Amino acid sequence: MNMSKRLWWIPVLVVVVNVLAIVLSWASLPEILPAHFDLQGHASGTMSRSMLLLYPLIGVAVCVFAWIIARIKPRLRTGLTFLASGVCLILLSSTLVTLTSGTMPIFMLAEPVILLGAIVAFVVCVVKSRRDSTQK
Repeated sequence: MNMSKRLWWIPVLVVVVNVLAIVLSWASLPEILPAHFDLQGHASGTMSRSMLLLYPLIGVAVCVFAWIIARIKPRLRTGLTFLASGVCLILLSSTLVTLTSGTMPIFMLAEPVILLGAIVAFVVCVVKSRRDSTQK
């Protein structure tokens, strides 16, 4: 099994951690949660507790979509794994911001860094894959 096939556990693990974070805190969560926090931790909106379940569901959809594309275009597999991992990490970060009621702005600040890193990793993998395929 090559390295890119083994990397798929990363986004799956991030989705599992997201689910665990929600499940472990579910009983103590109010029905309406603060959402859309500024850097000082002030909420500018709300969402229902059940909406929190969308984050891991979106993560699963991203993983499945990336996996399907990787099956069709195997040379994109590594890049798609990094991209899916980044998206799932952003979703986990959003969950953690909500669960901490915005008191941990580091999670919000991490989101653009994660997104940029995931996009750069994807582009690097695609460029390397193209270069490797033209050298053969």
